Amino acid sequence: MVNRAQHTSDAEAFALRRGCGGLFFCLMVIAAAMTGSALGVFIWVLDEAKATISAVEDFRPRIGSKMYAADGELLGELTTEQRQLVPLSSMPLYLPKAFVATEDDKFYQHKGVRLDAILNAALYIAQTGRVRGGSTITQQIVRNIETTDVGKEVTFQRKIREALIALQLERKFTKDEILEMYLNQLFLGISALGVEAASLQYFNKSCTELTLGESAMLAGVARLPNRQEPFNHPENALARRNIVLRQMLENGFITQEEHDAALAESLEESVVTPEERAQLAAEGKEHWSPNKFKAPYFARDVRLTVLRMLDEDEVFGNGYEIHTTLDMDLQRAAEEVLLSALDAFDEQKLEDLRKQGKEEEFVPVSGALVCLDNRPGFKGWVRAMIGGRDFETEKFNIATQARRQPGSSIKPFVWAAALEHGMSPSTIVVDAPFAMIDPAGNRWAPKNFTPEFAGPVSLRVALEKSINIVSIKLVREIGMPFVRSYYQRAGITTPIDNVVGLTIALGTPDVKIIDQTVAYSTFANGGMRYDPIMITTIRDRDGFTRYDYRSYARKRRAMPENIAYVMTYLLEGVAQWGTGSRSAALERPRAGKTGTTNENRNVWFCGFTPQFTCVVWIGYKDNRSLGRGRAYTGGRIACPIWTDFMVRAHEGLPVEDFEVPDEGVEFHNVDRATGLAGGSFREAFIEGTKPPTEIPRFAVGDRIEEVPDHLLLQDL
Repeated sequence: MVNRAQHTSDAEAFALRRGCGGLFFCLMVIAAAMTGSALGVFIWVLDEAKATISAVEDFRPRIGSKMYAADGELLGELTTEQRQLVPLSSMPLYLPKAFVATEDDKFYQHKGVRLDAILNAALYIAQTGRVRGGSTITQQIVRNIETTDVGKEVTFQRKIREALIALQLERKFTKDEILEMYLNQLFLGISALGVEAASLQYFNKSCTELTLGESAMLAGVARLPNRQEPFNHPENALARRNIVLRQMLENGFITQEEHDAALAESLEESVVTPEERAQLAAEGKEHWSPNKFKAPYFARDVRLTVLRMLDEDEVFGNGYEIHTTLDMDLQRAAEEVLLSALDAFDEQKLEDLRKQGKEEEFVPVSGALVCLDNRPGFKGWVRAMIGGRDFETEKFNIATQARRQPGSSIKPFVWAAALEHGMSPSTIVVDAPFAMIDPAGNRWAPKNFTPEFAGPVSLRVALEKSINIVSIKLVREIGMPFVRSYYQRAGITTPIDNVVGLTIALGTPDVKIIDQTVAYSTFANGGMRYDPIMITTIRDRDGFTRYDYRSYARKRRAMPENIAYVMTYLLEGVAQWGTGSRSAALERPRAGKTGTTNENRNVWFCGFTPQFTCVVWIGYKDNRSLGRGRAYTGGRIACPIWTDFMVRAHEGLPVEDFEVPDEGVEFHNVDRATGLAGGSFREAFIEGTKPPTEIPRFAVGDRIEEVPDHLLLQDL
């Protein structure tokens, strides 16, 4: 019995030992599995950390492309994010210290993670049920850079991953590098990313110019940006600023005197409100406003050109520097002169309409101005451009998009074609009434602006007086296709259909204002056509040149050099004694031509000096008449505007005369009124031509056998 009981007891003990061993084995397996899993997760997190570090190293925050005038003045920025990058070394010392004091006062002591801050945050969450940040500046970078793919969800797993990656980040970058990334990346309310964008947004100045109080305010915004920004929550912004100043003092970052002085700063006076910013923008004093540009019509065309050349995403996020040809001194002069003239015109027009009881018919007049450089090394550079009165309400650029009839401003190209056809400034043409009958029996009798006819008249006098009949007879003599080819070779890009017929003599084909400016610049440039240049270079953020205008600039011969000079000599007469005589205030060699279309719908002055070519156009967008009579002609409205601008444009420049070609031109003394040889006026001729000695006999009753399909302009 004893043996059996002993055997039973031994068996039970064996079974128990066997069971415990199995349990221990299972526990060991589970522990090993958990350890292996944890190790695997840890290794995975480390691998992820390495990938994240690479993402941070490769990270390039999206920054817009900046557009600059020729002298380096910032015109504006093309961007989808309001961010500006500034190196830490350029910031005032108290700016980064303000952020460190309020966001991570042990930043320069820890290795990327603060356990005490994490435990305090966890305790706060347990006690209040509300989330409070316990992240270091390094951890904030890890989660705020999109390419790290860490995310911002409030989970334990993400926090562990964020902490491990932050530890790795601290081993890869210096503290200053991390702080610089942080200050250029964090969101600071409204639409500002980074301290520079925030400084411009709130104070209208660079962060390099911030005071201690202003720096503390920016740092105070960081915690809850849209609740503590100063535009809509000035009390919160002020309270947070004062807290940050106290934290800076407690951490020994500033002295008591500095603290007290910063506390006394008026936040209300420092902050530039949106309303004040709008006023500064109107005065041209705003430092920076994303996608808002100085010279907006010019900038619009530059933007469209850049987007045709480069990828849109790169333009708005890759930080290109776009350098343009614009001269802001000339641009400001153009805006002041043109817009004040348009205001004065509107004021007078409104007064006239009130007297007639037609005040409801008033609409603002429109205008445009383009100025090109003629100087060596800058030929074809667009120096000023106005395409309308208010870009905010009217984006359509009249200077480059609108098509308008040039009126008599086309006549210099008719005369140039006549010179190449063998005529001269002294060629006599009869200005007398005539009519034409078409096959259907319709009668057309073109007129001059005034009812008088001059009879036999030289081409010089006919151009100075802008005589329509002479222009028509020249086109009839040399042929419309020849005149058209001259005009188009000079720079007119709009089509000119055969249907215009003889009416091309009076400027019926529609042209663009920018094209008309290019065309006139061919006279100033000795017959060479230089296509307009708005962009000189485009460089990426690494300094590599992506575009250089010198690789694309085009010039071509539009007309012989001697013809260009003789035409310039004739147009000097227009500016001195003819319809452009109101340009006399420029007091230097100048040449140009007026233009006024039928019923005074469009008025022009197109002129140039050796230094600049400028075209001014005035009219209504709906093509209504400006008014009746001589007061509404190119000579009375457009020419004074051109003159006032050119006086400003030439300030400080030497007085230069137009250069005579080395060959192809000869001078003869003539009677300036008749063009006959033997007078005291020194006239320029194409080599091989000379003035007549007597007025030839003419048959006055001329008859034209072909007729245009539409009404001819009566033009001055």
